[in-house]
Amino acid sequence: MPLTMIPPADAPAHYPFQFERIVTLGDGSPARVRPIVPEDASLLGAEIEAADEETLYLRFFTPVVRFDEARLRYLTELDYDRRFALAAFTLDGDGMAIARYEGAAAAGEAEVAVTVKPEYRRLGIATSLFGLLEEAAAAHGIRRLYANYLAANDAAEALLAKCGYGDVEFDGSIATVVKELPGPSE
Repeated sequence: MPLTMIPPADAPAHYPFQFERIVTLGDGSPARVRPIVPEDASLLGAEIEAADEETLYLRFFTPVVRFDEARLRYLTELDYDRRFALAAFTLDGDGMAIARYEGAAAAGEAEVAVTVKPEYRRLGIATSLFGLLEEAAAAHGIRRLYANYLAANDAAEALLAKCGYGDVEFDGSIATVVKELPGPSE
């Protein structure tokens, strides 16, 4: 299976083809964005294994992360409704970033997160991915997104502020921001 767009015959049930996009980054280069599929589990595992400690620490709040097969399946077998994730790739198929939301079925809210490989940071891919997550969340009745990040992570704070998330609340070293999404008629 290619690392970019998914052929219709290979797509899981309810695969949201409408979220396959080519986006233009801040340096003018293109990136392919598509929803994650179960076949991405091994690729995701390899990316986590290859990630630098800083990236792991900023995303998972620990510098060492190991995911077993069951956890990787959980992260890649999605309902594309309350659990939704996108991956971004270069045109050559190199993984650039991953973004996701995980929502509570009845609560109408979801937690968002993004991880971008260091060499692709500050090009606008995280901003693009958050915009697509918001579009998907709103389409699935989610009206409130929130993000938790390390309070010392100035880049996350700036990104989330740029994406329209509200005032920061602190619980020790963890910061939380919230964004309300418009309803269907707004």
